Amino acid sequence: MLPDPIINSAEYLLKTGPSIILGVVFAELLVSLGWFNKFDFLVKPVTNYAHLKKECGISFLTAFASTSSANASLKSMYDEGIIKEDELIVASVLNSFPAIVMHWRTLLPVLVPLLGITGIIYVGVITLVGFVKTLIVLIAGHFLLTEKKVYFEDFEKEEPPSLKTAFKESIKTSKKPITRIFKVMVPVTFLVFILTDIGVFDALGSYLNPISEYLPVPVEGLPVIAALFASHLAAYTLAANLMEQGILSGVEVIIVLLVGNIVTSLGTLRIYIPHYVGIFGPKIGIKTILISQILRVFVMVGITGIILAIF
Repeated sequence: MLPDPIINSAEYLLKTGPSIILGVVFAELLVSLGWFNKFDFLVKPVTNYAHLKKECGISFLTAFASTSSANASLKSMYDEGIIKEDELIVASVLNSFPAIVMHWRTLLPVLVPLLGITGIIYVGVITLVGFVKTLIVLIAGHFLLTEKKVYFEDFEKEEPPSLKTAFKESIKTSKKPITRIFKVMVPVTFLVFILTDIGVFDALGSYLNPISEYLPVPVEGLPVIAALFASHLAAYTLAANLMEQGILSGVEVIIVLLVGNIVTSLGTLRIYIPHYVGIFGPKIGIKTILISQILRVFVMVGITGIILAIF
């Protein structure tokens, strides 16, 4: 007889796995059809209002496909003297919003099967955080940078492929993200169920008890915050498990994940430092990370406070 955690993990993966695969393929299909390119109508007002040059607008569009490529192009412009340091920083922080939108293609296929409508609302809140942060940066650019006129008539627009061609392309491009997701998800799911069964997450959550009175979350949600330090996927899986058992409500899961993001924000620097410092160098890279992360935490605290006040 197999232990309960293994049986529960297998049932859980069989229930959520197909939805994740279909979700990733659908997201890649939208990319192949050029659906995200329709955001280009936003670029001209964004760059004009933020007083950025046309090249920064092109970088903003590029960020819908690859943040690394977008920021690398900004660094090239800076090295060539096309833009200054303040323009580079403003443009780079703006590029984080397309990155959030493109993150939907991997986040939604995981969160929707795990958390259902709660997962969709959580993604919406995270996107709102990024949007508000973008507005703040736009206003800062408007007042800090010199005005420039931007024209996009010479933008080249590719014709979208046929549905059949796009579908084939989406199947091909889906293999890598699906493999990456399940390489993490399968062992993490088994580990989470095993650790939950033996009470490890409850024990980890107890270490947060000394500060629990300062955190606006139910005590039952502390293990989710503890799991966030190790893996977002582990935290989502644990949160789904607690919600399924009726221990946490959907609103409580959203609040726990938002507070967890705030508490673990310093830990996320290990992800961003190699990216930004590697592309921009230590000085500009660290400056960009600090501005971006401080703004993000500031906005997330504000939005979390509003949600707490409402509910």
